[in-house]
Amino acid sequence: MNPIVTFIFFIGLAFSVILSSNWLSVGIFFIIWLLLFLLNRAHIKNIIQQIKPFLLMFPILIFIYVIVTFVFTDSAWSEILTNAAFSIGKLFLLIIIMALYISISKDSDIVLALRSIWSKLNIKWKIVDDIFIFFELTMRFYPTFQQDWQTINRSKKALGLNSKLTRWEQINSALANLSGLILQSYNKADNIANGMQQRGYGKQIPRGVAFPIPFKIADFLLLFSIFVGFTLMIFYGSL
Repeated sequence: MNPIVTFIFFIGLAFSVILSSNWLSVGIFFIIWLLLFLLNRAHIKNIIQQIKPFLLMFPILIFIYVIVTFVFTDSAWSEILTNAAFSIGKLFLLIIIMALYISISKDSDIVLALRSIWSKLNIKWKIVDDIFIFFELTMRFYPTFQQDWQTINRSKKALGLNSKLTRWEQINSALANLSGLILQSYNKADNIANGMQQRGYGKQIPRGVAFPIPFKIADFLLLFSIFVGFTLMIFYGSL
């Protein structure tokens, strides 16, 4: 499946969950997610790691929702708890849908697929190529940035530096490290940009794609089927 179709499918599924107005439609979308999960169960560890922080927030969200609703409305406790459960259920389903998408997809694939389509259109707008470069560099440097940040934190813990600092001093130390890491990433990006200009970036617009991802007729038909299917489910689910 083309990465663009996969992205639109999961976005459509998440949007359909948001528009769901009853437990039946939420249950249908959960079954769809469950089928996708069974087909991609090798990613279960990544999915659990991604949703674990959100699970800790659910009791707090339920408490806040119940208190605010009780104070500002005249709803009965049964109605408040039912609405809270329905809202949290939709939120949980939304989170696990996007966690599954993040686990099975690569950010670079969708950018490459979009670049492939843009290259076929042969529209000479340099600003679009610049936008693609921005996202490609961001996706390239973010993992490195994250690894450097984790390395610094692990080094400080091993040396016992953070244990002697107050919370405010730890925040100031983190901000000092953050500025250095941002400057380091900026210098790397600047070096890459200079290298790209020396290699002729901007002389050919749009840029060619070494390994393009084609958008076939089957992908278009699948995209149309996804749009029609979610539209019908949202329509009948709201009845």
